[in-house]
Order: sequence, then structure tokens, then C-alpha cells
Amino acid sequence: MAHVEIKKAEHPGTWFIDSGCSNHMTGNRDWFTELDQNFRHAVKLGNNARMVVVGKGNIKFEVEGLIQVVSDVFFVPELTNNLLSVGQLQEKGVVVLMDKGACKIYHPQKGLIINTKITANRMFTVSANLISGPIRCLKVEEEEITSLWHQRYGHLSNTSLKTMHDKQMVKGLPQMKEAVKVCEVCNIEKQHREIIPKKSQWRESEKLELIHADLCGPVSPISQGGKRYIFLLVDDFSRKSWMYFLSEKNEAFDVFKTFKSLVEKEAGTSICCLRTDRGGEFTSSMFNQFCEEHGIKRQLTAAYTPQQNGVAERRNRTIMNMVRCLLTEKSMPKRFWPEAAKWTCHILNRSMTSAVQDKVPEEVWSGVKPSIGYFRVFGCIGHVHVPEPRRIKLDNRSHKCVLLGVSEESKAYRLYDPITESGDQS
Repeated sequence: MAHVEIKKAEHPGTWFIDSGCSNHMTGNRDWFTELDQNFRHAVKLGNNARMVVVGKGNIKFEVEGLIQVVSDVFFVPELTNNLLSVGQLQEKGVVVLMDKGACKIYHPQKGLIINTKITANRMFTVSANLISGPIRCLKVEEEEITSLWHQRYGHLSNTSLKTMHDKQMVKGLPQMKEAVKVCEVCNIEKQHREIIPKKSQWRESEKLELIHADLCGPVSPISQGGKRYIFLLVDDFSRKSWMYFLSEKNEAFDVFKTFKSLVEKEAGTSICCLRTDRGGEFTSSMFNQFCEEHGIKRQLTAAYTPQQNGVAERRNRTIMNMVRCLLTEKSMPKRFWPEAAKWTCHILNRSMTSAVQDKVPEEVWSGVKPSIGYFRVFGCIGHVHVPEPRRIKLDNRSHKCVLLGVSEESKAYRLYDPITESGDQS
């Protein structure tokens, strides 16, 4: 039997997050989308009074624009409050963190789903909106899929996602519905002034005929690895992007040499032209001499005219907008901006662009249509398997971490353990 005793809430949509309650429960029949009315049980309050449970089922409610599903909820008609059991949430693999006056709830796949602060009476509550009826539920499921892939794709527009599905530009993307609700994270993090023209005058006809390069930074705070700058390079023909992180601007020269070897080997041809601004990192004598020796023509933009390098400038702006969205969505520390930026670059190489018709940059570059079935929401909870030699008989076979994207070295997810503050792959 469960044990509950909480003062009645002022608002009927309030749910108490209760660590002393053994089961989710509500006294309002309207919350349920499914209910087994043959189920019987009893709950005991703090004053030893008993209440009868006359059903158990599933509920769906809306919290801050997102639809949440809670299963195995008790229906207790005499109960005046709605209760979410911390223990029952944890049994379902959900992580509940209570610290410094805040309660954060992480879903194994969706990441952070609830973030609430302690109330004046020292309770954690969730303000939810009722969702009921089978037609509404079907609509909610469709909206959930659209919202989930909007998050997995780093808050790419729903119009772009729908177009990519309709034109079969990638493998594994489900059918998208038009978004009913405006994404609050996009509203907050994507505000800007339009200063760079969207359309280029022309586009090259072969890979590596023109490379756009741009340096973004310094970014604050400094990353865990001491990085402060993003060095972005974009192939004009395919629009595929490559990203590197620098501690100092003068590292750009050595990184460019590494990049040149990589892409020329993949493409089977040489870089013909490099377009950059007139920053000292791109106009040093060593950089100029290297380009001359390898037959790389230089195109330098005029002073104070970033639009002349619009391809790289726009891509950097898009990346930073998406980085802000990813970090805000899961309330992640800003020091993880390089991980968010790397994942964003990976996403954009598998996203439609107006410069290339009916194909994503990765397919134009490699000739292979990419599959994106492995996409997950940045910052969601992942499980890392613990190898047998590293555990004894009763140790857990995995531990929970935060997903930070995919590994470039192997077919695995990059994960971060907030307890040990270490990275891992799985």
C-alpha cells in the first residue's frame, strides 16, 4: 500500500513530485487515456486512513508545450491531489535529480523533460494541461513524432524535415506533420537580424573547386579542452562542412593542411581555390606560401564585407543558432558548446539546403544517400555497457550517461558521465 499526505493543490492541473509516494495516482478520471477499471488496490495516508484504488491506466498531459506519457497510474476517486512517484519514475529508467532548489527529470530517450523549482511550501510541482479523447490522442502522437525529430535534428525547421521526407533525401526519417505549436526554444535562440544575403551568385560544378573558410570566436566559456574558436570549412559544390576547434587563431594554418590532406584523398582531386576574410590567420606569409606551392588560388573578401564569404558566414550563424537551441533544450552547461557544434555540423551535412536540389550535402559529396535512423536527441540519457572484466557479480551492467553525439572514430555514440565527469563511447 502507498503512503501519501500532501496539502490540496490550488490548481487542478498541479502534479506533486513525491519521493514518499509508492505509486503515481490521481482522483480525476479525465486524466486517463487508458484505464483498467477491474484493477483494485488500496493506499494509506499519513493519518492511517485508507483510500480505495478503483483502476489503473495511462495518462498523457502537456507540460511547457511537450506531451508526456505516464503509465501505471492509480485512479483514486477520493484523492484530492495528483501525485508523481519518484520511485516509480526511476523504475521506468527515468532519472530524477533534486539539487539546490530545483528538480530535473530526464527521460532515457528524450533527455530533460521536466525542470521545476521548489515551491514556498518546500514541494516540487508540475503544472500540466489535460489531454483527453481518442482523436486528440492520435493527433498528440503525430505531434510527438514531429517534435521528437525536430529536436533530434537540432531544431531544424519542420518545413525542411517534411520536404526531406517527401523527397526521400535521407533514409530513416518518418513522415512529418505540420507543427501546430511554435517551438519556444527556437523562438528564444534563433532571433537575429538578416544581414547576409541568402542567395549566392553561382555555385561551383565540381568538388573542391572552391572552399569557403571562416573562423568563429572567441566563444565563451572556454571548452573543457581549452578550445575557444570554431574553424569551419565548406565545399561550395556539395555544401558539405568540416569543423575544427582551436585554442588560438594561429592554429588555423596547421589545421588547414590536415584538412587539405583529408578531403583531397576522399575526393580524388585537389583544392583549387580558398575563399576567406582578411584575418591575419589566413594572410600570414606561411599560409600564402603554402597555397602558392600547392596551386591554391586565394579569394580574400573586402574589409567589413562578410557577405562576400556568405556561404561560410551563414553556415556559422546557423551552427551557433542550433548550438544555443541544443544547450537550452536540455539545460546543459555552456562549456559543452564544442560537442553541440560538432553534432550540429553532422546534422547539417545530412539536411537539405537551397543550394543543392533534392540531395543533402553528404550524398553530393560521397554519392551515398545517408541513413539517419541512429539520430537521437542531443543531451538525452544513454546507457554505457560495463565490460565484464570491469565489474563483479552484482554490479550493474551499464551506467547512465548524457549523449553528446556520435564518434568520428567508430560507429558509436559519444557519452558523458556527469558523476565521474568523464567521457565514454557505446
